[in-house]
Amino acid sequence: MTVKEITSAQNHKYKYFKSLKTKKTRDNNRQYTVEGIKSVNDAINAGADIDCVIVSNSFGIDISTETVYKLPDELFARLCDTETPQGVMAVINMPPKNKKTLSQDKLYLYCDKVTDPGNVGTIIRICDAADCGLLLSRGTADIYNPKTVRASMGSFFHTEITESITVDDIESFRVAGFKIICSTLSGNTSDYRYADYGGSTIIVVGNEANGISDEILALADVCVKIPIWGKAESLNVGVASALLVYEAQKKRKT
Repeated sequence: MTVKEITSAQNHKYKYFKSLKTKKTRDNNRQYTVEGIKSVNDAINAGADIDCVIVSNSFGIDISTETVYKLPDELFARLCDTETPQGVMAVINMPPKNKKTLSQDKLYLYCDKVTDPGNVGTIIRICDAADCGLLLSRGTADIYNPKTVRASMGSFFHTEITESITVDDIESFRVAGFKIICSTLSGNTSDYRYADYGGSTIIVVGNEANGISDEILALADVCVKIPIWGKAESLNVGVASALLVYEAQKKRKT
């Protein structure tokens, strides 16, 4: 293991680490960061392609990696997205982008412009737990946003995620035999508990404020709704996703 010390905020490597907070830098360099002991260990255990680990001077736990950068606590804190940093962060190389090919007879969840990173992270965790593939539209929150990674609680590293799915892609999947089931409160809908989720199926959930786009709704084979018995207008998209994919897998696995 090689340990390199950084003592100044003007250090070019430090400036680069700090710039990874922005999506533009992450996309251009195909690298992202995760912070905290659990997230870093999850990355290591999952075999993620770790470029280096960054630790604060007060961090006293051994991390198994080739290159470590050590920083004063104050400089380290400026790199972090959390209010109470744990003193460790990893810089990870992004994997190659997934091809837009789906497995037949599998269940997928499609997020149509779900914009909150925390919601997307929660949905990644749900899909991991339910053994469900995840498709993300353009305009959905960046999966490499630190809030997304943190909310996924480690599921980020072993969930099948395909980004930048377009309306044309969904139409192609439909032509290839996938059933499109949209979750919506408007229009001609049926109770989600009685839908047929068998075979090649894509369940669609929509934007937190506006729901599913008209272009995607036009491709729906079935529209379903989760009953609202109280006075709430709707459910959080993460909660709705959990109900839908678990109901689908319950029917598929029995």
